Amino acid sequence: MGTKKSTHIRSPISLIVISIFFTITVSCGTDKADLRVMAAASLSEAFLDISKAFENETGVKTTLYTAGSSTLATQIAEGALADVVGLANEETMTRIIDSGRVATGTEIKIFATNHLVLVTPYGNPASITSFKDLSDAVVAVCAPVVPCGSLSYAFSEMEDVSLNPASVEPNVRSVRTKVQLGEVDAGLIYITDITPEVEVVDIPRLDSLQTNYPITTLKPGKPAAKDFIDFVLSNSGQSILSQYGFGAGHES
Repeated sequence: MGTKKSTHIRSPISLIVISIFFTITVSCGTDKADLRVMAAASLSEAFLDISKAFENETGVKTTLYTAGSSTLATQIAEGALADVVGLANEETMTRIIDSGRVATGTEIKIFATNHLVLVTPYGNPASITSFKDLSDAVVAVCAPVVPCGSLSYAFSEMEDVSLNPASVEPNVRSVRTKVQLGEVDAGLIYITDITPEVEVVDIPRLDSLQTNYPITTLKPGKPAAKDFIDFVLSNSGQSILSQYGFGAGHES
């Protein structure tokens, strides 16, 4: 499947694991950040680098919260404070639009794409060679309400293979952890989440189902929020995303 990527965080930005609401909090500079950004779990490392580059260019300090897209949508609808949100599919973004939290006059921009891969623990101890092998394997997948889960079940329907996962996880990073620890025979994760601790099984057509990553400004719509989104869509932001394996953004 090509080069395996390291998830080593190159930025000096600190990571603090906090409550069930968010998986990661990142602070650039002081505790009182100028901009609060929520992002899907699969964007964690890429948005760390983007936040640092954005701060270096503009001087705007950023706090980054990451979790599963469905969790973020729920928290925003319930009033969580944030200025920018980037999710892993358009369907989940509609929940935020319906909640009335999107800033007036703001467009939804597609800034990246992604697709699934089938991975096993390193060495593929269960000898998984095809998608059909998952019928008799111990498998981890994302929950259906999460973008990586909706893709997983959509592909299983396309292949006419029943998914009976032993583990249903809240986000793609949790699936990867199950695989890395050898707690399951296989899992479905994004290509951007490959690490040296997992092995990719080539599955024809699995990359044909892609998910679009939308980003938008939340009320009240700080000027810096638009600047951050413009940076994500700029050559600099797109270059960072490409380094982590994301496909290019496009007009929605």
